[in-house]
Formats: sequence, structure tokens, C-alpha cells
Amino acid sequence: MLRLAPVPAISVLLPVRNAGPYLAAALASMWRQTFRDFEVIAVDDGSSDGSGERLERAAVAEPRLRVIHTPPAGLPAALNTALQHARAPVIARHDGDDLSHRERFARQLAHLAGHPRTAAVGCRLRLFPTASITDGMRRWARWHNALHTHEAMACEALIDSPLAHGTAMIRRTWLARVGGWRDRGWPEDLDLWLRMLARGARIEKCEATLYAWRQHAESATRRDPRYAPARFAELRMDALRSGFLARGRAVTLVGVGRTLREWEGRIAATDIRVRAIEAGRPRPDVICSLRPRAVMVFGAAPARARWREALVARGLVELRDFVFVA
Repeated sequence: MLRLAPVPAISVLLPVRNAGPYLAAALASMWRQTFRDFEVIAVDDGSSDGSGERLERAAVAEPRLRVIHTPPAGLPAALNTALQHARAPVIARHDGDDLSHRERFARQLAHLAGHPRTAAVGCRLRLFPTASITDGMRRWARWHNALHTHEAMACEALIDSPLAHGTAMIRRTWLARVGGWRDRGWPEDLDLWLRMLARGARIEKCEATLYAWRQHAESATRRDPRYAPARFAELRMDALRSGFLARGRAVTLVGVGRTLREWEGRIAATDIRVRAIEAGRPRPDVICSLRPRAVMVFGAAPARARWREALVARGLVELRDFVFVA
């Protein structure tokens, strides 16, 4: 009688495009996990540096690794290909140049087991090596690591991706509900979180630092045009149009300088009436003049904190009456 292989608890999706120098370390960080009931679905997305051959050699020694080769199609396509071959009810992400703490899978799976309403869980991360970390990435990591509750991440989701993609562990049912990853030419991770949040998903983080994100000049974050500021802005506008701005025909916009004007132009190009107010700090006259459905344009975390405190004190509810964008 033919015996089917047991279904693993976790399927790890590992998209790879020219990650040759870092693959051995990334794989080793998974093989040393204390929780061992997982499979790794590696998709070689048209690598030209021998990454595919490295993966094949690794699979000979490790039966939990399965390798799929495709022409270069991009990250969303590679992830959806891996998902089609995954067998587990829980889907984890890992990048080919990053490292996971040996307790990562165990802790994140335990979090999902203890929080049945949670759709996805990430973790805090560290950046390495030190010499390659830019000031901007240091600021981003501090912001990311300070957000661990669903409420905090949902309120900051139009600022940047509140859950680093490589750290994610997601219930497969939720990926099916939103149709997996999609390629719209903008950041696929934030696109996924925004669609999940719009459907009522809860996303959270383990407060432990369980993932190391490698910084280097060839990383997609620095080179792929889908992560350019203009593409982030298009994604944010799309999310606003399908969510917060879909509930009415007029909005108040508050912010300062060029960013305020850029957002005024984006919204004015739609059928939504926009009233722009230039205000860097929450002055009483501005607060008193605000009505529900205000878009607050503040990229700096201290500014958002000041305005959030003032608006909540006024009785306004975030995500219902106002939202922040960067």
C-alpha cells in the first residue's frame, strides 16, 4: 500500500534570485530550528549565479527541502508558485539572504496556537552587518520593532510595512481568502497586509528578536523599482480609495510642505473633495475645525504621536475618523 508522506506543520516559502553567497547560512539557520516539523519550498526565480545548483545540492542532504526552478518572474510570482506546492496549514516566509533565530518557528507557531483569531504573526528583527546599515534603515527598524500589537500595526499600516515580510508566519486559510500575493508593481508585502487588514485579519508580532535581515547593496529593497517612494505612494492611495476614502465624498487633509501638496494633488485627481490645512502641530483651532474623515500626512513618528494624542482627546477614533499616511 502506498503511504503518503505526513503533512508538515509549517511550509516555509523561500524565493531565491541570485542569493548564492548567502544561501548556505540562510538554510543552516532553518535546519537548526528547535521545531523541526516543517518543509522548505525553494523557488529558484531565474537565478544566474548558481543559486539553483546550490539549492539542488542542499536538497540531496536535506529531504525537507524541495526545489522548483522557474524563469525569472518576480517575487510575488515566486511566492505563489511556492504556495501552490506547499502542504502545511501554516505558511512561513524566509528570504535567501537572511537568518532565523533557532527558536523562531517554535515561538511563532506557539503564538498562533495560543491566539486562534490571529491571521499572521511576525517578530522583532535586527539588521546586519553593521557597516551596511543606513540611517534610514535604523529608523525603520526602531519603528518596526516598537509595533507588536494588532492595533498598533493597523494604525501605522499606511506609513510603511508594519510587519517585515521575511519574519511572517501566516495561516494558509487567510492567504486563500485574499488570493495570495499579487504583482501590482508596488511592495507586495504591504499590499498583502493591507488587503488582509481590510478583510478583518488580525496581525501581531512576537516581542522577541527572532530574525536577522541582511543589508547589502544588491538587496531588492535597495534596487527593485517596486520599492521606490512613488510606488509606495500609489499603493497607499489605492488602499485609501478602497477603504477609508470610499465612505464619503469629502476629506480634510492635514500636514506640511511638499508632502501635503503631493497628497492634495493625488486626492484632488479623484472625485473626492479635499480641504488641505497646513499645520505642523495640533493647534486648538485646527483640532476644533476637524470633522471625521481626516487624512493626517505625517511621516515622522513624533509628529504622529502628538497628533494622535490630540485627536483621541477630542473624541475622534483612529481608522474610523482619521488615518495617518506618510
